Formats: sequence, structure tokens, C-alpha cells
Amino acid sequence: MSTIHTRRYVGTEKGRLKPTELGMTTSKLLVKAFPDIFNVEFTATMEDSLDLIEEGSKQWVEVVRQFYVPFQLDLEKAEKDKSKLRSELFEDTGVLCEECGKKMVKKFGRAGAFLACSGYPDCRFTKPLDASEEEMATDEKCEVCGAPMKVREGRFGRFLSCSRYPECKATKSVTLGIECPEGGCGGSLVERRSKAGRVFYGCSSYPNCKFASWNRPVKQECPDCGYPILVEKTTKTKGTTLLCRKCKHEQS
Repeated sequence: MSTIHTRRYVGTEKGRLKPTELGMTTSKLLVKAFPDIFNVEFTATMEDSLDLIEEGSKQWVEVVRQFYVPFQLDLEKAEKDKSKLRSELFEDTGVLCEECGKKMVKKFGRAGAFLACSGYPDCRFTKPLDASEEEMATDEKCEVCGAPMKVREGRFGRFLSCSRYPECKATKSVTLGIECPEGGCGGSLVERRSKAGRVFYGCSSYPNCKFASWNRPVKQECPDCGYPILVEKTTKTKGTTLLCRKCKHEQS
């Protein structure tokens, strides 16, 4: 969970995971390049084979060979055709390159979406994506003018911006809809990004309140000590569990 959050394949809206445009584009590319693997029938067949291996009715070496030989061919083909695959999936924006006149397409980088010339690598011209193309409506209201706030992607991650920009330049952090658990704080928990680009969660009242968590907070009271929130923790052995920061209570 933390990996797909950090790589921005999914975002969170009203406490629920929601695929980002980058995530949906990546999914389409993978399905197009590896149709046999991203297939319900493949998953079912592989599960049956693993059951037979466990029972001793099938040799694991042969199962791995049957999977890996065609998969290796798919990998080689995907590597060879990656430029073509990407060009088919990148959205035509209708904008022309200012240097060579070719169409500009929407691509994704560490700082979010941007426009790039479809003539790459011969032409390396890029430009920022128009702000209106990156916005996503929310139920939040601007504290300055009362207009709806929209989610935008910036250099340091997501933030809320007034829909009346540039007339109104009010911004605020993306809130989780959870009150800060620190007693008497009065702030709410928001999504932030460290200088290294890693997502973490802090209090909107910072620097007056120093609450911070690398794990995503959940609006659920600890059944043991009554602490007002739990946090999601993901490990390879246990998967995703809910943990209390105060008494270390853990539940699935």
C-alpha cells in the first residue's frame, strides 16, 4: 500500500483509495504489454497449479518453466516496443510543440504531469501542464472567498487550490477529515510530502503541533486505550494491519 501511494499510482479521496491518472495509464500499459498475465483465467490456472505442487502432484520446476519461458518473450517484446506502447497510451492534448510543430502529449514525471513533444528523442521540448487539466473537484470550500477547492499536483505533491485561481490564490493542504489526536490541538490531519518526496501525515496546526506519522491515520478509536486514531501499517509477513501509536494494540 505504501509503495503505490509513494509512487502516486493511487490517491485518497474521502478516506478511500482512488487510482490516479498515472496509475490508470500504467495499468493500461501493463495490460496491453502482458495480456496473458493480467487475466483472470491465468490467475485461476496458476492457483490450481500451486495447489497441485503443494499436494505433490506436480513439479514446481515445470510450472515455473511453463510460466517463465513465454513471460521472458513478452518482456523482450515489451522492451522492444515500449516507445510504441507509450505513444499509443499518452493522451493527445491538441497542443503543438513550440520548437518543431509536432503534437504535444501528456506524460508523467516525479513532479507530476507535464507536456512533452511526441517527437522525443529528436525533440526534447517540454512545458508545464495547464493547471486546469490537473484539477479534481472536492467538497472543500475556500476559506477566503467560499468557492469550491480543487486538488492540484505541485512539485511537492498534492494540495488544495481555490477554483477561482488566479483571482483567488488561497491554498491549503489535503485533509484526511480526521481531527488531530493531540489533546487540545484543534487541528486536523493532512497529507504532506518530505523533501525526499516521501508522503507522510501531519497536523494542520504545524509548527504549533508536531504530530507526524509515516503510516496513514485511520479514524478509528483504539479498543484497548481509547486513543482516537489507529494507523495503517503494511509488512510482508502480516500484510496491512491497524496499529495504535499509544499502546501498540494491533488488529487486522
